Parts: sequence; structure tokens; C-alpha cells
Amino acid sequence: MAAKYKQVADSLVRRIQAGEIGNGARLPGEVDLARAYDVSRSTVRQALSNLKQAGLIETWTGAGSFVSYDGATLDDRIGWSKALAQRGVDTLTRVLLLARVDDPDLAREFSLSDPSFLALDRVRSLASGEAISLERSRVPWRSGFSKVLRKGLIEGSLQRTLEAHAIHTAGGVETVSLVQLSAAEAELLGRKAGDAFLATQRTVHDGAGALVERVDSLLHPKHFKLRFNFGDPAR
Repeated sequence: MAAKYKQVADSLVRRIQAGEIGNGARLPGEVDLARAYDVSRSTVRQALSNLKQAGLIETWTGAGSFVSYDGATLDDRIGWSKALAQRGVDTLTRVLLLARVDDPDLAREFSLSDPSFLALDRVRSLASGEAISLERSRVPWRSGFSKVLRKGLIEGSLQRTLEAHAIHTAGGVETVSLVQLSAAEAELLGRKAGDAFLATQRTVHDGAGALVERVDSLLHPKHFKLRFNFGDPAR
């Protein structure tokens, strides 16, 4: 009979391959997995180590950041439009730019030979017309993106579009700061120049460590917060 950690690993592999645990989704925590499989946390760690070695997951020690809207955590793995809709928040998205652009500085930062990126800039607003975010995404260019420029995003979602091109996220880093809006940013957001907004920079990579997306966002501080977890969350 296979060792317990191998049984757990095999079970998780089947769940991932069956789509029960989607690409880019967070696995349950060690405590939850240990409880679900009735094993020790050390057994869970061995199982996760196997999955990591197989390239199916990436792990980070007890850390995570989660964007929340009006106090409710958003599942940004499914895209903000859908995540906000799940919270009963109706939003309108205005696309400012969908194009192929060159960004030599960004390419240099990630040692990319091609400076071309799929660029998506958009403003997200409430049904009332109040703008709540300005988002600028850059994704390393791929030949299939020419179709995206012709036909647009799949269901208006960059996340779904990337998945359709077999581009899947494994993890990343997000930073946050408080900034004052420039005159151009204020005009797009219907605010005054100098108004304070949250600025986040999110860098996402795939299982091999390659850049998937860099997105810089300006978030209305009245609605958005960034919450950090560390260690084992209290239960």
C-alpha cells in the first residue's frame, strides 16, 4: 500500500487534472488538507513537496494578500468583474487601450528578448458612474494575441483570454502604496488632481517562473483595502 503522503499527492493530482482545483487556484491550507485527508501536517507537507517537484503547484510559507471591496474579500483569481459581481456589485468597464505596445524597460526588468506586450488599460466604474479603479495590464506578447486585438477579450475578461491561450498563473508578488493622482489620472477617474488613491503593482508568474502579467492599478481608497495574512490564520 502506498505511503499516506503519496495517497494524498495522488488524490490532489486527480483533483487538479479533473479541474476540481482550477489552474491558478489556491490549494486549501495545510490544516484543512490534514483534516480532510485525516493525516498529519507533516504528511501534507510531503504530499505538497511531491506536487511542487512535479511542477503542478508552487508554495509559499504562510503568506498571502487579498484585495477586499467594502470589507468583502475578492477572489482575484477569477477576475475582478466576476469577483465584484459575486458580491452583488454591478460595475461598468471602459477599455481605454487594447493594443500591442513596446516597453523596453519592462522587458529589461524581466530579461525578455522581445519588448512587445499586450497592453490593456481600463477604468472600472459603479453603475452610479463613480469610477473606482484604473488598471493597466501588460502581458508578454504571443503570436495568438493578434486575434485578441481583432476580436477583443473573451467575455470581456483578460483572465479567460489568457486561459484560452494556455497561459496559467502560479503565483506572484503585489506591492501597495498611497499616491496622489496626476492630472491625467484624475481626469480618467473623475477626481481632482492630487486626490489620494491606493496604487498596487501586481507581478504574476507561471509555474516555470516566467512573467505572465504586470498590472498597475489605482484603487479608490473609500472602497478598496489590501489585507495581509501570515502564518496559520486563526480558526
